[in-house]
Amino acid sequence: MATKQSTSMKPMMENNSVAGGRLGFFHKGTGFYRDGFCRTGSEDSGNHSVAATVSKGFLDFSNSKGNNLGSLSDGQKWCLCASRWQEAMKAAQAGKLAHEDVPKVHLHATHEKALDVVSYKELKQYAAQGEATSQQGRQEAHHNPESQGGLVKESKEIGSAQPSIAPGQGSHWNGGSMTESSGSRG
Repeated sequence: MATKQSTSMKPMMENNSVAGGRLGFFHKGTGFYRDGFCRTGSEDSGNHSVAATVSKGFLDFSNSKGNNLGSLSDGQKWCLCASRWQEAMKAAQAGKLAHEDVPKVHLHATHEKALDVVSYKELKQYAAQGEATSQQGRQEAHHNPESQGGLVKESKEIGSAQPSIAPGQGSHWNGGSMTESSGSRG
């Protein structure tokens, strides 16, 4: 018997990631709506908002808790329930699951709704390789979950450390030393 695929009525523009900015595409066929995004809505009682790469150890752990993810394999990307991811993290902290078996989080593709269950700091601790793991990786003017309600701001203005130079003016490299130039080059 075929089941009707769920469709979110929430416009994509309203979906933000925990990293700041718009929610990034994660992996084809995953997510509560099976559209490749780890977005969630009122229909998703499991809050499938954590974009993660699962390990065999996590799959075994999840199965032992009554959640058989047998269709997944080691290294596969999947949108996990925030509470299941948190359960794995806490099991690792208690020594019941190896730290390397906690699913690696893809912050750019993890929906901000995950923050209802886990903190940004906890997610960042298990960020997948290549993810922005410092505050500087977050976009300006988006809510920063670590700042108690503040806004993230640029720490430096672009180009503020460098003087303005008119075309044809400034310095250039001349066989091992810097020289000042003025006027146009021919």
